Amino acid sequence: MKTGEIYWVNLDPTIGDEIKKRRPVIVVNGGHHKHLKLAIVVPVTTWSPYWDGNPFFIFLEPASNNGLQKKSAVDCFQIRAISYNRFVEKTGAITKDEIDLIKKSIALILDIEPEHCE
Repeated sequence: MKTGEIYWVNLDPTIGDEIKKRRPVIVVNGGHHKHLKLAIVVPVTTWSPYWDGNPFFIFLEPASNNGLQKKSAVDCFQIRAISYNRFVEKTGAITKDEIDLIKKSIALILDIEPEHCE
């Protein structure tokens, strides 16, 4: 697993407002399979115009490289570590510019200076 790759994963079971069900995620960090079989990911959901201008949601247009079928949003506020066992199949990857936007959004959420994320 590499940063920027998109996989279908099974996020159930979940609790409360956690993003649920089988859905695509973007790998932010593929983890260290020798130590922990966990990857840091952000989920992808259907785009809503309500999120336009919200720095926690990154818009993704469907494209042949990413394998997405509809306008989507990366929900950076739902960043999480998940087991390798939740991964079902790889569907594509995003561009370096798109992963940079995700990193900047995560930096904002975690109160980290964005220039440290390049």
